[in-house]
Amino acid sequence: MSESLDPTASASIPQENFNEILDSIATPPKSRPARQGLPSEYRMRHDAHYVEELATRTAAARVEQQASAVVPTTAALRDLCQEFEGLASCFNLIQQGARPLRERLGVTLAKIGVQRGIRYAQNLRVLLEDQLHASHRDVRIDEVIRQTLGELKDELRLTELTANVDLPDMPLLLKGDAGLLSMALRGCVGSAVALVELSGTPADLHITAFTAGDMLHCEIRQDAYGIDPHQLPRMFDVEANDRAGGRAVAVALGAAKRVAHLHGGQLEVRPAGSGGCVFIFSLPKLGCGSGPVKTN
Repeated sequence: MSESLDPTASASIPQENFNEILDSIATPPKSRPARQGLPSEYRMRHDAHYVEELATRTAAARVEQQASAVVPTTAALRDLCQEFEGLASCFNLIQQGARPLRERLGVTLAKIGVQRGIRYAQNLRVLLEDQLHASHRDVRIDEVIRQTLGELKDELRLTELTANVDLPDMPLLLKGDAGLLSMALRGCVGSAVALVELSGTPADLHITAFTAGDMLHCEIRQDAYGIDPHQLPRMFDVEANDRAGGRAVAVALGAAKRVAHLHGGQLEVRPAGSGGCVFIFSLPKLGCGSGPVKTN
C-alpha cells in the first residue's frame, strides 16, 4: 500500500499526539554512559592500560622505522657481482697448474669470498625485509662470540690479524635469536677486518664482553685504521659509498644495528683511544626485564 503524499494528511492526526511527536523530535536522546555498569576505578585502570599499550606499540614502530634502511638495489647487485668476480679469480688461480701452495691459497681465498658473499646477502635481507621472524630463546652470547671467531679464522689469518678475546668465566645469557645475533657479530667483526685490511699493517682485534647493571655489552675494537670522529656516524650510511670500507661495511653495520634494536638494545661506533674505532653492542641481559624479540 502506497503512502499518501497529501500535505493535509497530518490534519487527521489528533492534536495531542502531534505535539508529542514534535516534542520527541526536538528533545535530544539521553547519552549512554561508557561501559555502563562497571565501577569507575575499573574503567580508569582499563583506560590507562589502553593508553600505555598504544604508546608502547607506537614507540616500537618508531624504533623499527628508524632501524630499517633503504639500500639502492642496483648498487647492492653490483656489490654482489664484484664478490662473484673475486670468486672466479680464485678458481682461475687454482686451475693454473699443479702447485700445492697456490691451490691451497686459492681454495682459502675462494672460501673467504663465499663467506663474504653470504654475509653480504644476509645483511641485505635483514635491512630490506619489512618483518623479521625472530625466535625468543635463551642465548649464551659468549658461545656465539667463540663460534663467530671460529668461522672467521681463515679471514683473520690472511689479514695477519690476531684476535684477543676477553670473556668472563660465567655464561652471558640473554633472550633472543641466536642466528640473528651471530649474523650481527659476524658483520661487526668482518667490518673490523675490512678496516684493518685498509691499513695494510698487521694489527690486533680486541673482543670483550661483560655485564653492567641490566645490560650486556660486547665490544669489538680495531686499532689499525683511524677514522675521524665526525665521520663515524657515516659508517651506517648505506646510500653513500665513499666512507671507510665501502658499502659492504655500512650494510653490515646497518643490519647489526637493526638486530640490536629488535632485541631491545643498540649498536654504537666510537673512536678508540689508540686511534682506531670500537663497535659496542648493548643488549638486555636475561632476568632483567628484557621483553620478547619484536618482529614488526
